[in-house]
Amino acid sequence: MNKDNDFKTRGFIVLGICTLFYLYEFFLRTVIGTFQFPVMYDLGLTSFEFSLLSSALFLIVYGTMQIPVGLIVDNIGLKKSLFVGALVCSIAAFGLACSYSYPVAVFYRMLMGFGASFGFICLLMAVNDWIPRRYSAIFIGLSQFIGTLGPMIAAGPLHVLAESSDISWRNIFFVLGYIGLAVLALITIFVKNNKQHTERFVILRRPEKIKYSIMRLFSRQPWYIAIVSAGLFFTIEYLSENEGRTFLSLKGCNVAFASYMVTLSWFGYALGCPILGLLSDLIQRRKSLLTLCALFGTLSIVTIVYSTNKNLLSISFFILGVSASGQTIGFAIMAEQFKKQFIALGFGLNNAVITIIAAINAPAIGFVLDYVKKEPQIALSEYQSVFTILIALALITFVISRFFIKETYCKSAMEFTLLKRENRPTLLDETEPTTQDFRERCLQPAT
Repeated sequence: MNKDNDFKTRGFIVLGICTLFYLYEFFLRTVIGTFQFPVMYDLGLTSFEFSLLSSALFLIVYGTMQIPVGLIVDNIGLKKSLFVGALVCSIAAFGLACSYSYPVAVFYRMLMGFGASFGFICLLMAVNDWIPRRYSAIFIGLSQFIGTLGPMIAAGPLHVLAESSDISWRNIFFVLGYIGLAVLALITIFVKNNKQHTERFVILRRPEKIKYSIMRLFSRQPWYIAIVSAGLFFTIEYLSENEGRTFLSLKGCNVAFASYMVTLSWFGYALGCPILGLLSDLIQRRKSLLTLCALFGTLSIVTIVYSTNKNLLSISFFILGVSASGQTIGFAIMAEQFKKQFIALGFGLNNAVITIIAAINAPAIGFVLDYVKKEPQIALSEYQSVFTILIALALITFVISRFFIKETYCKSAMEFTLLKRENRPTLLDETEPTTQDFRERCLQPAT
């Protein structure tokens, strides 16, 4: 029986606080959109300037910081990393609330992106450090589920509150600053780093220089996994944030139905994250489920691009969301490509590639759409020709997942699996470990 298979109360507390911070930073990321027009009026912004403030600059900082944040977490530990992230987010929220000029607001929004970049990496590390490896995918999936539902639940009541009262966006960010301080207090009191150990033996590792840690990123498997994760997730994000509603309107769908399709895809994503994670843990497979997600993602995208049947479109958008949730398994298998002390670096790589591919591909597709349209109003056939890019990306994702990613069977590909014999009769006093005890614990390489 492996000690790593035991749950601990402290672990659930740490995981809960990490999840709370993840929801907090996710809310900071999206809440400014609720107050688009008041922010634009108060700061005198154009639509383009607001788009830079609300999303583009935030995501640039957030995406580029993922690998550095992975290195930071690997080197200073979970507690200090969470502390830094929560402190920066709180300061940025207070600063944005006090901003009366565009450059100052941009500075604090980018600072907010830096603090938020710690959220998901720290959550994944909490799962890795405190949850038994055999259950890692289901808990990553549950965290993704919470992260998806949190902003949806919070933004709705907040929007109603903003419409029905005189509450301002500045007051909201002041409140968010104080919430950040409360999260900071919880981190200080309750969060602890988990040291890997087995019974009375503590596993010590020699510190490694950062340059050697970075060199580990140049092996092929982590990059294949990151590309597959990004390929699974990109289309749902693109259709929901960019051209999805306009594209569906050209198929005869009204605005309400188009919005329903986008919501349905995210509902599929929210359900798929924990379910696929649980299934992966139960059957002890990662690659096969990634490949299945890529296959269904390809079929759903082809149907969305070419079909006009509303029932078929509804099913396809739901399946698209479920297939996108396969990135949950991507994070689980990424953790199995690195030694324990470098797993945060792998998480950072995965999240960075997902964010950067979205940041590059979305404007690239928009540029191609502007280039091919012959009239001021783009035609459905022109959309379909350009959206073959989405189909090509889905096919590439399927090919890589099928032929290039190696199955891990839910075991680390870089470390040994530590086993110990079951209880056995003995005449020795085992209050202290003996040499024979240690010899009888075998190190068996991962399959």
